[in-house]
Amino acid sequence: MAEGKRKRKRGTRPAGTAGPGAATATVAAEPPAPPAADEAGGGRGAMTRGYAKAEQKNVAAREALEPLHGDERPGVVVAAVVWLALIAAGMVYTAITAEGDNAGSTRLGNVAMIVLIVVAAVGTWRLKYWAILGTQTILALSIVIGFVALVTLTKAWLVPLAVAQPLISAVLFFRMVKVMARVQKAELIRRGEVPADRPSA
Repeated sequence: MAEGKRKRKRGTRPAGTAGPGAATATVAAEPPAPPAADEAGGGRGAMTRGYAKAEQKNVAAREALEPLHGDERPGVVVAAVVWLALIAAGMVYTAITAEGDNAGSTRLGNVAMIVLIVVAAVGTWRLKYWAILGTQTILALSIVIGFVALVTLTKAWLVPLAVAQPLISAVLFFRMVKVMARVQKAELIRRGEVPADRPSA
């Protein structure tokens, strides 16, 4: 009888305890961990391919550009110079009619801006790359100032002017981008950094 009890004790395991074979089966049944590194690498590869395709499009766009030489004046260049002259004229009027305690500082600031606008306009007419960058900056400021003025207007008759200023500046800004690229290509060719018979990729 005692021997039978000892046999039963040997064959009994505590509840919740699995044998070696069960542990092995459990480990074998677990799915493998997801390849996080491979997925990250695949995402970086897709991003790299996207950048490569975008660069190919940029190269093709540059190849299609014709350099803009000094004897050419596209209509958008003429329009931009005229628009800068109108902006400068408006600032002259504002400087002359300035009143109040801040009239002196207003005139001083307007005179400085007028000088910059005139320099940018002359350089843009001469198709200088740095001047076109300055013109683009002035046009961008004109867009922002126009929208701010539109929000703070107190006179109804000024609304058409406040609407026209940012719209015209925005149209000229985006159309001058291509002119700027053509001028840059012409300057690179002139400096010998890019052969004239090969695109500036």
